[in-house]
Amino acid sequence: MPKLSWFNTLLLILIILYAAPIESISSQNLVEWKSYSIGMDSAKNDNKLIFLHFYAKWCGYCTKMEKESFQDDSIAEYLNDNFISIRVDIDEEQNIAELYNVFALPTTYFFTSSGEKLGQVPGYISKDNLLTMLKKV
Repeated sequence: MPKLSWFNTLLLILIILYAAPIESISSQNLVEWKSYSIGMDSAKNDNKLIFLHFYAKWCGYCTKMEKESFQDDSIAEYLNDNFISIRVDIDEEQNIAELYNVFALPTTYFFTSSGEKLGQVPGYISKDNLLTMLKKV
């Protein structure tokens, strides 16, 4: 019996040590996210397109998009080079979500630097589809 307990303890330690670096890598922000007010001002000043993304921490597809689409190097690079990226948590900034009539999550908007709406995409966007969309905006 003591060997089984020792083995389980060792196994648990190895799992924790192995999983820790993976979690820290996946939680990196490759995209240079800005708050709503700072991002809108930056877009005007820098004359860049606006990528406005609404999400919630409890939203499964928002989490999937964060881990798969926004952790992709080519997407992050394209967003950082060509857009001002704004991320809005609808639970923390309900007034902004209401301003844009966000009713489904995730929801993504594209705007000109002056705030003219170019398009809106409700729902999850895979990394392949997102990169294609970004290049066509």
